[in-house]
Amino acid sequence: MEQNNDIKVSQVINLPNLNVKAQINMNIDANTHIKQVINIETYLIESQAEPLQNKAVVKGKLGVKVLYVDIDNIYNTLSDIVTFSETITNENILPNSEISVNNSQFFTNFDNDSHSLRVTIEGNLECMCSVTQHLNLLNQENDSLITKNTVVEGYNCLDKINKTYMYDLEIKLDSGINKILSCDNRVIIDETKCYDGYLVTSGQILTTLVCECNNEELSVIKIFNNSSPFKLEVECPSCDNDCSPDLTAYIDMNNTQLTTDIGDNYTSITFELSFVFSGYLYKSVNMNIVEDLYSLDSEIEIENKTYSICKTSKTFKAVENIDSEISLTDEISIDEILGMINLSSSATNYSIKQGILNIEGVVNGNLLYLDDGKEIKNMPTQIPFSINLKQEIEDAVSALHLNLIPIACKCKIKRGNILIIDYEVCINGIVYTQDNISVVENVKYAKPVTYTDVAFQIFIARPNETRWQLCKRTHTTEEKLIEYNKENPTTYQGGEKVIVYR
Repeated sequence: MEQNNDIKVSQVINLPNLNVKAQINMNIDANTHIKQVINIETYLIESQAEPLQNKAVVKGKLGVKVLYVDIDNIYNTLSDIVTFSETITNENILPNSEISVNNSQFFTNFDNDSHSLRVTIEGNLECMCSVTQHLNLLNQENDSLITKNTVVEGYNCLDKINKTYMYDLEIKLDSGINKILSCDNRVIIDETKCYDGYLVTSGQILTTLVCECNNEELSVIKIFNNSSPFKLEVECPSCDNDCSPDLTAYIDMNNTQLTTDIGDNYTSITFELSFVFSGYLYKSVNMNIVEDLYSLDSEIEIENKTYSICKTSKTFKAVENIDSEISLTDEISIDEILGMINLSSSATNYSIKQGILNIEGVVNGNLLYLDDGKEIKNMPTQIPFSINLKQEIEDAVSALHLNLIPIACKCKIKRGNILIIDYEVCINGIVYTQDNISVVENVKYAKPVTYTDVAFQIFIARPNETRWQLCKRTHTTEEKLIEYNKENPTTYQGGEKVIVYR
Protein backbone atom coordinates (compact mmCIF):
# COMPACT_ATOMS: atom_id res chain seq x y z
CA MET A 1 0.00 0.00 0.00
CA GLU A 2 1.01 3.63 -0.42
CA GLN A 3 1.79 5.97 2.44
CA ASN A 4 2.37 9.72 2.35
CA ASN A 5 5.42 11.13 4.13
CA ASP A 6 5.20 14.70 5.42
CA ILE A 7 8.47 16.59 4.75
CA LYS A 8 9.04 20.23 5.74
CA VAL A 9 10.84 22.43 3.22
CA SER A 10 11.48 26.18 3.49
CA GLN A 11 10.51 28.63 0.77
CA VAL A 12 12.28 32.00 1.12
CA ILE A 13 10.57 35.08 -0.33
CA ASN A 14 11.20 38.81 -0.39
CA LEU A 15 8.69 41.07 1.29
CA PRO A 16 7.89 44.62 0.21
CA ASN A 17 9.68 47.32 2.19
CA LEU A 18 7.82 48.41 5.29
CA ASN A 19 7.51 52.17 5.61
CA VAL A 20 7.88 53.49 9.16
CA LYS A 21 6.72 56.91 10.31
CA ALA A 22 7.03 58.20 13.85
CA GLN A 23 7.22 61.48 15.73
CA ILE A 24 8.78 62.23 19.09
CA ASN A 25 8.52 65.40 21.17
CA MET A 26 11.71 65.84 23.15
CA ASN A 27 10.94 68.09 26.09
CA ILE A 28 13.37 70.92 26.73
CA ASP A 29 13.69 71.94 30.35
CA ALA A 30 14.33 75.46 31.66
CA ASN A 31 18.11 74.89 31.76
CA THR A 32 18.37 73.78 28.13
CA HIS A 33 18.57 76.44 25.43
CA ILE A 34 19.05 75.17 21.87
CA LYS A 35 20.76 77.63 19.59
CA GLN A 36 21.37 75.26 16.69
CA VAL A 37 20.79 71.56 15.97
CA ILE A 38 23.93 70.09 14.40
CA ASN A 39 22.90 66.51 13.78
CA ILE A 40 20.23 63.89 14.56
CA GLU A 41 21.08 60.18 14.76
CA THR A 42 18.40 57.53 14.46
CA TYR A 43 19.12 53.83 14.94
CA LEU A 44 17.19 50.61 15.34
CA ILE A 45 17.28 49.25 18.91
CA GLU A 46 15.13 46.15 18.55
CA SER A 47 12.48 44.64 16.30
CA GLN A 48 10.12 41.67 16.30
CA ALA A 49 7.56 40.39 13.83
CA GLU A 50 4.26 38.63 14.50
CA PRO A 51 3.10 36.77 11.36
CA LEU A 52 -0.62 36.44 10.74
CA GLN A 53 -2.59 35.26 7.71
CA ASN A 54 -1.39 37.29 4.69
CA LYS A 55 0.17 39.98 6.92
CA ALA A 56 2.65 40.56 9.71
CA VAL A 57 2.82 43.13 12.49
CA VAL A 58 6.38 44.44 12.94
CA LYS A 59 7.13 46.18 16.23
CA GLY A 60 10.30 47.80 17.48
CA LYS A 61 12.11 50.70 19.11
CA LEU A 62 14.16 53.50 17.59
CA GLY A 63 16.82 55.46 19.40
CA VAL A 64 17.08 59.19 18.73
CA LYS A 65 20.12 61.28 19.61
CA VAL A 66 20.26 65.02 18.94
CA LEU A 67 23.54 66.95 18.84
CA TYR A 68 23.02 70.68 19.42
CA VAL A 69 24.75 73.91 20.38
CA ASP A 70 23.30 76.01 23.21
CA ILE A 71 23.31 79.78 23.54
CA ASP A 72 26.71 79.61 25.29
CA ASN A 73 28.18 77.81 22.23
CA ILE A 74 28.55 74.57 24.21
CA TYR A 75 27.90 71.29 22.45
CA ASN A 76 25.49 68.87 24.11
CA THR A 77 23.10 66.02 23.34
CA LEU A 78 19.50 64.97 23.95
CA SER A 79 18.39 61.35 23.56
CA ASP A 80 15.11 59.47 23.70
CA ILE A 81 13.39 56.30 22.47
CA VAL A 82 10.33 56.01 20.25
CA THR A 83 8.32 52.83 19.62
CA PHE A 84 6.66 51.85 16.36
CA SER A 85 4.19 49.23 15.17
CA GLU A 86 3.55 48.78 11.46
CA THR A 87 1.80 46.16 9.32
CA ILE A 88 3.27 44.58 6.22
CA THR A 89 0.93 42.79 3.81
CA ASN A 90 1.81 39.88 1.54
CA GLU A 91 -0.25 36.92 0.36
CA ASN A 92 2.61 34.48 1.08
CA ILE A 93 2.74 35.21 4.82
CA LEU A 94 1.30 32.41 6.95
CA PRO A 95 0.86 32.27 10.75
CA ASN A 96 3.82 29.87 11.03
CA SER A 97 6.15 31.98 8.87
CA GLU A 98 9.48 33.26 10.14
CA ILE A 99 10.16 36.95 9.45
CA SER A 100 13.33 38.88 10.17
CA VAL A 101 14.36 42.50 9.69
CA ASN A 102 17.49 42.46 7.53
CA ASN A 103 18.21 46.14 7.02
CA SER A 104 16.87 49.52 8.00
CA GLN A 105 17.37 53.18 7.25
CA PHE A 106 15.76 56.29 8.68
CA PHE A 107 15.63 60.00 7.87
CA THR A 108 14.79 62.79 10.30
CA ASN A 109 13.79 66.40 10.31
CA PHE A 110 13.03 68.67 13.22
CA ASP A 111 11.24 71.79 14.37
CA ASN A 112 11.94 73.41 17.70
CA ASP A 113 10.78 76.27 19.89
CA SER A 114 11.74 77.30 23.40
CA HIS A 115 9.84 74.40 25.00
CA SER A 116 10.19 71.30 22.84
CA LEU A 117 12.03 69.71 19.96
CA ARG A 118 9.79 67.81 17.56
CA VAL A 119 11.61 65.12 15.58
CA THR A 120 9.85 63.46 12.66
CA ILE A 121 11.24 60.07 11.63
CA GLU A 122 10.62 58.42 8.26
CA GLY A 123 12.30 55.29 6.99
CA ASN A 124 11.88 51.71 5.93
CA LEU A 125 12.58 48.20 7.13
CA GLU A 126 13.67 45.52 4.68
CA CYS A 127 12.17 42.18 5.74
CA MET A 128 12.53 38.63 4.55
CA CYS A 129 10.12 35.74 5.07
CA SER A 130 10.78 32.02 5.42
CA VAL A 131 7.66 29.92 4.83
CA THR A 132 7.57 26.24 5.78
CA GLN A 133 5.83 23.99 3.28
CA HIS A 134 4.66 20.46 4.02
CA LEU A 135 5.27 18.16 1.07
CA ASN A 136 3.35 14.90 0.84
CA LEU A 137 5.80 12.48 -0.72
CA LEU A 138 4.45 9.11 -1.83
CA ASN A 139 6.11 6.09 -0.24
CA GLN A 140 4.89 3.03 -2.15
CA GLU A 141 5.07 -0.50 -0.72
CA ASN A 142 3.19 -2.29 -3.49
CA ASP A 143 5.34 -4.60 -5.63
CA SER A 144 3.03 -4.19 -8.62
CA LEU A 145 3.82 -0.45 -8.79
CA ILE A 146 6.88 0.59 -10.81
CA THR A 147 8.05 4.05 -9.76
CA LYS A 148 10.23 6.72 -11.32
CA ASN A 149 12.10 8.45 -8.50
CA THR A 150 14.01 11.74 -8.54
CA VAL A 151 16.25 13.22 -5.86
CA VAL A 152 15.50 16.93 -5.29
CA GLU A 153 17.45 19.29 -3.01
CA GLY A 154 15.57 21.79 -0.89
CA TYR A 155 16.18 23.84 2.25
CA ASN A 156 14.83 23.28 5.71
CA CYS A 157 14.83 26.21 8.15
CA LEU A 158 16.40 24.82 11.33
CA ASP A 159 16.36 27.93 13.48
CA LYS A 160 15.47 31.60 13.59
CA ILE A 161 18.34 33.54 15.11
CA ASN A 162 17.88 36.63 17.26
CA LYS A 163 20.72 36.95 19.76
CA THR A 164 22.59 39.79 21.50
CA TYR A 165 26.27 39.64 22.45
CA MET A 166 28.66 42.11 24.05
CA TYR A 167 32.00 42.80 22.37
CA ASP A 168 34.92 44.88 23.64
CA LEU A 169 36.69 47.20 21.22
CA GLU A 170 39.52 49.67 21.85
CA ILE A 171 40.40 52.58 19.56
CA LYS A 172 43.38 54.85 20.08
CA LEU A 173 43.38 58.28 18.45
CA ASP A 174 46.60 60.22 17.90
CA SER A 175 44.90 63.35 19.14
CA GLY A 176 43.59 64.66 22.44
CA ILE A 177 39.88 65.40 22.59
CA ASN A 178 37.68 67.25 25.03
CA LYS A 179 34.36 65.61 24.37
CA ILE A 180 32.73 62.97 22.17
CA LEU A 181 29.72 64.62 20.59
CA SER A 182 28.44 61.82 18.40
CA CYS A 183 29.30 58.17 17.78
CA ASP A 184 28.12 55.95 14.93
CA ASN A 185 29.03 52.24 14.73
CA ARG A 186 28.15 49.95 11.82
CA VAL A 187 28.84 46.28 11.17
CA ILE A 188 29.88 44.37 8.06
CA ILE A 189 29.74 40.58 8.28
CA ASP A 190 32.38 39.20 5.92
CA GLU A 191 32.01 35.49 6.72
CA THR A 192 30.00 33.10 8.86
CA LYS A 193 31.15 29.53 9.40
CA CYS A 194 29.10 26.74 10.95
CA TYR A 195 30.37 24.43 13.65
CA ASP A 196 28.62 22.02 16.00
CA GLY A 197 26.51 24.17 18.27
CA TYR A 198 27.67 27.64 17.27
CA LEU A 199 28.36 30.08 14.41
CA VAL A 200 31.65 31.94 14.03
CA THR A 201 31.13 35.36 12.45
CA SER A 202 33.90 37.71 11.37
CA GLY A 203 33.90 41.12 9.74
CA GLN A 204 34.52 44.80 10.32
CA ILE A 205 33.28 47.44 12.75
CA LEU A 206 33.10 50.90 11.17
CA THR A 207 33.24 53.72 13.71
CA THR A 208 32.64 57.42 13.07
CA LEU A 209 33.31 59.84 15.95
CA VAL A 210 32.41 63.50 16.02
CA CYS A 211 34.63 65.09 18.67
CA GLU A 212 35.37 68.47 20.17
CA CYS A 213 39.15 69.05 20.20
CA ASN A 214 41.53 71.80 21.31
CA ASN A 215 43.59 73.56 18.67
CA GLU A 216 45.77 76.37 20.05
CA GLU A 217 43.24 76.98 22.82
CA LEU A 218 40.41 77.14 20.33
CA SER A 219 37.59 74.61 20.31
CA VAL A 220 37.24 72.84 16.95
CA ILE A 221 35.17 69.95 15.63
CA LYS A 222 36.86 66.92 14.06
CA ILE A 223 35.52 63.70 12.58
CA PHE A 224 37.47 60.47 13.10
CA ASN A 225 36.84 57.31 11.06
CA ASN A 226 38.08 53.90 12.12
CA SER A 227 37.75 50.32 10.82
CA SER A 228 38.43 47.40 13.18
CA PRO A 229 38.16 43.64 12.51
CA PHE A 230 36.00 41.52 14.83
CA LYS A 231 35.30 37.84 15.46
CA LEU A 232 32.40 36.49 17.52
CA GLU A 233 30.94 33.10 18.36
CA VAL A 234 27.13 32.93 18.31
CA GLU A 235 25.54 30.05 20.17
CA CYS A 236 23.19 27.99 18.04
CA PRO A 237 22.42 24.46 19.34
CA SER A 238 20.72 23.40 16.09
CA CYS A 239 23.84 24.15 14.02
CA ASP A 240 26.19 21.55 12.57
CA ASN A 241 28.96 21.63 9.98
CA ASP A 242 26.59 21.28 7.02
CA CYS A 243 24.35 24.25 7.78
CA SER A 244 23.94 27.39 5.69
CA PRO A 245 23.50 30.62 7.73
CA ASP A 246 21.98 33.88 6.57
CA LEU A 247 22.88 36.48 9.21
CA THR A 248 22.84 40.25 9.52
CA ALA A 249 24.01 42.31 12.48
CA TYR A 250 23.63 45.80 13.85
CA ILE A 251 24.88 47.54 16.99
CA ASP A 252 22.35 48.53 19.62
CA MET A 253 23.66 51.98 20.53
CA ASN A 254 21.19 52.22 23.38
CA ASN A 255 23.04 49.44 25.24
CA THR A 256 26.55 50.34 24.08
CA GLN A 257 28.94 51.81 26.65
CA LEU A 258 32.11 53.77 25.96
CA THR A 259 34.92 54.89 28.29
CA THR A 260 37.55 57.46 27.36
CA ASP A 261 41.12 57.85 28.60
CA ILE A 262 42.42 61.25 27.55
CA GLY A 263 46.14 62.02 27.58
CA ASP A 264 48.15 65.00 26.37
CA ASN A 265 48.63 63.70 22.83
CA TYR A 266 46.26 60.79 22.56
CA THR A 267 42.77 59.55 23.39
CA SER A 268 41.99 55.90 24.09
CA ILE A 269 38.34 54.86 23.74
CA THR A 270 37.03 51.52 25.00
CA PHE A 271 33.67 50.35 23.63
CA GLU A 272 31.36 47.71 25.08
CA LEU A 273 29.39 47.12 21.92
CA SER A 274 26.01 45.43 21.99
CA PHE A 275 25.83 43.24 18.84
CA VAL A 276 22.39 42.11 17.67
CA PHE A 277 22.40 39.16 15.26
CA SER A 278 19.31 38.17 13.31
CA GLY A 279 18.53 35.81 10.46
CA TYR A 280 18.01 32.13 9.72
CA LEU A 281 19.89 28.87 9.77
CA TYR A 282 19.18 26.50 6.87
CA LYS A 283 20.15 22.97 5.98
CA SER A 284 19.82 21.23 2.65
CA VAL A 285 17.36 18.33 2.45
CA ASN A 286 17.66 15.60 -0.17
CA MET A 287 14.16 14.37 -0.99
CA ASN A 288 13.55 11.15 -2.93
CA ILE A 289 10.28 12.01 -4.64
CA VAL A 290 8.03 9.81 -6.81
CA GLU A 291 7.74 11.68 -10.08
CA ASP A 292 5.81 9.06 -12.07
CA LEU A 293 4.62 5.45 -11.77
CA TYR A 294 2.64 2.68 -13.44
CA SER A 295 1.10 -0.62 -12.38
CA LEU A 296 1.68 -4.09 -13.85
CA ASP A 297 -1.68 -5.36 -12.54
CA SER A 298 -4.23 -2.56 -12.75
CA GLU A 299 -5.06 0.52 -14.74
CA ILE A 300 -4.44 3.51 -12.49
CA GLU A 301 -5.16 7.22 -12.24
CA ILE A 302 -2.34 9.39 -10.84
CA GLU A 303 -2.93 12.55 -8.80
CA ASN A 304 0.02 14.98 -9.07
CA LYS A 305 0.73 18.22 -7.23
CA THR A 306 3.29 20.92 -8.04
CA TYR A 307 5.38 22.51 -5.30
CA SER A 308 7.73 25.49 -5.41
CA ILE A 309 10.76 25.07 -3.13
CA CYS A 310 14.12 26.72 -2.54
CA LYS A 311 16.67 24.79 -4.54
CA THR A 312 19.97 26.38 -3.56
CA SER A 313 21.56 29.59 -2.29
CA LYS A 314 24.55 31.57 -3.51
CA THR A 315 26.46 34.18 -1.51
CA PHE A 316 28.51 37.01 -2.91
CA LYS A 317 30.36 40.11 -1.74
CA ALA A 318 31.56 43.16 -3.65
CA VAL A 319 32.93 46.64 -2.95
CA GLU A 320 31.77 49.28 -5.42
CA ASN A 321 32.79 52.91 -5.85
CA ILE A 322 30.06 55.52 -6.38
CA ASP A 323 30.82 59.02 -7.66
CA SER A 324 28.22 61.76 -7.58
CA GLU A 325 27.86 65.51 -7.96
CA ILE A 326 25.39 67.68 -6.06
CA SER A 327 24.57 71.24 -7.06
CA LEU A 328 24.18 73.33 -3.92
CA THR A 329 21.71 76.19 -3.70
CA ASP A 330 22.98 79.74 -3.58
CA GLU A 331 21.82 80.03 0.06
CA ILE A 332 24.40 77.40 1.13
CA SER A 333 27.94 78.72 1.50
CA ILE A 334 30.66 76.25 2.49
CA ASP A 335 33.95 77.46 3.88
CA GLU A 336 35.31 74.06 5.04
CA ILE A 337 33.99 70.51 4.82
CA LEU A 338 34.30 68.60 8.09
CA GLY A 339 33.06 65.27 6.75
CA MET A 340 30.09 62.98 6.26
CA ILE A 341 28.37 61.21 9.16
CA ASN A 342 25.37 58.89 9.66
CA LEU A 343 26.05 57.04 6.42
CA SER A 344 23.54 54.42 5.31
CA SER A 345 22.41 52.89 2.05
CA SER A 346 19.69 50.56 0.83
CA ALA A 347 18.49 48.93 -2.37
CA THR A 348 15.23 50.20 -3.83
CA ASN A 349 15.08 47.82 -6.79
CA TYR A 350 17.03 45.03 -8.47
CA SER A 351 16.90 43.05 -11.69
CA ILE A 352 18.81 40.07 -13.08
CA LYS A 353 19.46 39.55 -16.78
CA GLN A 354 22.01 37.27 -18.44
CA GLY A 355 24.12 36.93 -15.31
CA ILE A 356 24.20 40.69 -14.60
CA LEU A 357 22.72 41.87 -11.30
CA ASN A 358 21.60 45.48 -11.48
CA ILE A 359 21.03 47.14 -8.10
CA GLU A 360 19.34 50.52 -7.78
CA GLY A 361 19.38 52.30 -4.44
CA VAL A 362 20.22 55.40 -2.43
CA VAL A 363 23.08 56.45 -0.17
CA ASN A 364 22.20 58.76 2.71
CA GLY A 365 24.23 60.84 5.11
CA ASN A 366 24.67 64.19 6.82
CA LEU A 367 27.38 66.53 5.56
CA LEU A 368 28.95 68.58 8.37
CA TYR A 369 30.59 71.80 7.21
CA LEU A 370 31.59 75.29 8.30
CA ASP A 371 29.84 78.16 6.61
CA ASP A 372 31.34 81.58 5.89
CA GLY A 373 30.58 82.66 9.44
CA LYS A 374 32.52 79.65 10.84
CA GLU A 375 29.30 78.12 12.19
CA ILE A 376 28.80 74.36 11.97
CA LYS A 377 25.95 73.39 9.69
CA ASN A 378 24.63 70.07 8.43
CA MET A 379 23.17 69.19 5.06
CA PRO A 380 21.20 65.92 4.66
CA THR A 381 22.12 64.22 1.39
CA GLN A 382 20.42 61.49 -0.58
CA ILE A 383 22.26 60.15 -3.61
CA PRO A 384 20.70 57.61 -6.01
CA PHE A 385 22.97 55.02 -7.60
CA SER A 386 22.89 52.12 -10.04
CA ILE A 387 25.42 49.27 -9.87
CA ASN A 388 25.95 46.34 -12.25
CA LEU A 389 27.47 43.19 -10.74
CA LYS A 390 28.40 40.12 -12.79
CA GLN A 391 27.06 37.09 -10.92
CA GLU A 392 26.45 33.47 -11.90
CA ILE A 393 22.71 33.58 -11.37
CA GLU A 394 20.81 31.55 -13.93
CA ASP A 395 17.77 30.03 -12.21
CA ALA A 396 14.57 31.79 -11.26
CA VAL A 397 15.19 33.94 -8.20
CA SER A 398 12.89 33.29 -5.27
CA ALA A 399 14.44 35.93 -3.01
CA LEU A 400 17.47 38.19 -2.97
CA HIS A 401 18.78 39.38 0.39
CA LEU A 402 21.00 42.47 -0.02
CA ASN A 403 22.89 44.35 2.68
CA LEU A 404 24.59 47.58 1.57
CA ILE A 405 26.90 49.49 3.92
CA PRO A 406 28.96 52.58 3.00
CA ILE A 407 32.51 52.02 4.22
CA ALA A 408 34.25 55.24 3.09
CA CYS A 409 33.33 58.72 1.91
CA LYS A 410 35.29 61.71 0.58
CA CYS A 411 33.81 65.13 -0.15
CA LYS A 412 35.19 68.25 -1.83
CA ILE A 413 33.93 71.44 -3.47
CA LYS A 414 34.52 71.89 -7.17
CA ARG A 415 33.65 74.87 -9.37
CA GLY A 416 31.87 77.01 -6.83
CA ASN A 417 28.82 75.30 -5.39
CA ILE A 418 29.31 71.82 -6.90
CA LEU A 419 29.81 69.17 -4.22
CA ILE A 420 31.76 66.08 -5.33
CA ILE A 421 31.05 62.97 -3.22
CA ASP A 422 33.01 59.72 -3.57
CA TYR A 423 31.57 56.67 -1.75
CA GLU A 424 32.63 53.08 -1.30
CA VAL A 425 29.79 50.67 -0.61
CA CYS A 426 30.20 47.07 0.62
CA ILE A 427 27.51 44.79 -0.82
CA ASN A 428 26.75 41.43 0.77
CA GLY A 429 24.13 39.29 -0.92
CA ILE A 430 22.48 35.90 -0.71
CA VAL A 431 20.49 34.60 -3.68
CA TYR A 432 17.74 32.04 -3.21
CA THR A 433 16.57 30.23 -6.33
CA GLN A 434 13.36 28.28 -6.73
CA ASP A 435 12.55 24.92 -8.27
CA ASN A 436 9.14 23.63 -9.27
CA ILE A 437 8.68 19.89 -8.68
CA SER A 438 5.78 17.61 -9.59
CA VAL A 439 5.04 14.98 -6.95
CA VAL A 440 2.73 11.93 -7.11
CA GLU A 441 0.43 12.41 -4.15
CA ASN A 442 -2.18 9.68 -4.65
CA VAL A 443 -3.00 6.68 -6.83
CA LYS A 444 -6.50 5.50 -7.76
CA TYR A 445 -6.93 1.92 -9.04
CA ALA A 446 -9.32 0.94 -11.86
CA LYS A 447 -9.89 -2.36 -13.76
CA PRO A 448 -7.13 -5.00 -14.05
CA VAL A 449 -4.71 -4.90 -16.98
CA THR A 450 -5.57 -7.56 -19.64
CA TYR A 451 -2.89 -9.32 -21.67
CA THR A 452 -3.15 -11.45 -24.84
CA ASP A 453 -2.43 -15.16 -24.71
CA VAL A 454 0.72 -14.99 -26.86
CA ALA A 455 4.07 -15.61 -25.16
CA PHE A 456 5.50 -12.33 -26.40
CA GLN A 457 4.57 -9.16 -28.25
CA ILE A 458 6.54 -6.87 -30.52
CA PHE A 459 6.11 -3.13 -30.03
CA ILE A 460 7.37 -0.32 -32.24
CA ALA A 461 9.12 2.49 -30.37
CA ARG A 462 7.78 5.98 -30.94
CA PRO A 463 10.01 8.95 -31.87
CA ASN A 464 11.73 10.46 -28.80
CA GLU A 465 10.04 7.89 -26.56
CA THR A 466 12.11 7.21 -23.45
CA ARG A 467 12.78 3.72 -22.11
CA TRP A 468 10.67 4.62 -19.06
CA GLN A 469 7.74 5.71 -21.24
CA LEU A 470 7.94 2.55 -23.35
CA CYS A 471 7.95 0.34 -20.25
CA LYS A 472 4.94 2.20 -18.92
CA ARG A 473 3.10 1.78 -22.24
CA THR A 474 3.87 -1.92 -22.50
CA HIS A 475 3.39 -2.72 -18.79
CA THR A 476 6.82 -4.24 -18.31
CA THR A 477 9.86 -3.47 -16.20
CA GLU A 478 13.14 -1.99 -17.38
CA GLU A 479 14.95 -5.11 -16.17
CA LYS A 480 12.87 -7.37 -18.46
CA LEU A 481 13.18 -4.93 -21.35
CA ILE A 482 16.99 -4.92 -21.08
CA GLU A 483 17.10 -8.71 -20.65
CA TYR A 484 15.28 -9.55 -23.93
CA ASN A 485 16.46 -6.69 -26.16
CA LYS A 486 20.07 -6.13 -27.23
CA GLU A 487 19.75 -2.39 -27.87
CA ASN A 488 18.04 -0.34 -25.17
CA PRO A 489 18.82 3.37 -25.58
CA THR A 490 17.62 5.83 -23.00
CA THR A 491 15.59 7.57 -25.73
CA TYR A 492 14.44 5.87 -28.94
CA GLN A 493 14.65 7.48 -32.36
CA GLY A 494 11.40 5.83 -33.42
CA GLY A 495 10.68 2.64 -35.40
CA GLU A 496 12.82 0.29 -33.32
CA LYS A 497 11.29 -3.16 -32.67
CA VAL A 498 11.06 -4.06 -28.99
CA ILE A 499 10.20 -7.58 -27.76
CA VAL A 500 8.14 -7.86 -24.58
CA TYR A 501 7.74 -11.36 -23.07
CA ARG A 502 4.72 -12.17 -20.91
